[in-house]
Amino acid sequence: MPKMRRHDRAASVEKAWEILENAEFMTLSMMGAEGVPYGVTLSFARVGESLYFHCANQGYKLDSLRKNPAVCATAVRQQRTKAEEFTVAFESAVAFGTACEVTEQEERVRGLLAICKKYAPENPGAGEYVARYPEVSVWRVDVTDISGKIHD
Repeated sequence: MPKMRRHDRAASVEKAWEILENAEFMTLSMMGAEGVPYGVTLSFARVGESLYFHCANQGYKLDSLRKNPAVCATAVRQQRTKAEEFTVAFESAVAFGTACEVTEQEERVRGLLAICKKYAPENPGAGEYVARYPEVSVWRVDVTDISGKIHD
């Protein structure tokens, strides 16, 4: 995996997971089905050392992932412009891994419930909501490498 140039800004692996887990969205980058780089911003949730996202059952993203499941997920949080210093403070995480379509129903539900819990923690209707969308595609990214960076 690529190495970070600014080691003084490196976060621990635990902090990188925290940054990624608590980010509002992630950008999932992959090799597009037509052989060109492709990235898309997604809602997601972490379960263990995997990331879950959902999407439609067809489209360019799925064509791309089925052709080449190697991915890179990035997320940024707590960013603020420091105009007086011509810089930006932030926390970021980069995770590399392999995407796979989840077909086993119990894992599909677990992934979808994790997403619901992340984005609507006070809404008790997650189970009913998930049951209404049996056709949604659920994917898991098994993370193999993660790093984080913090600039204050």
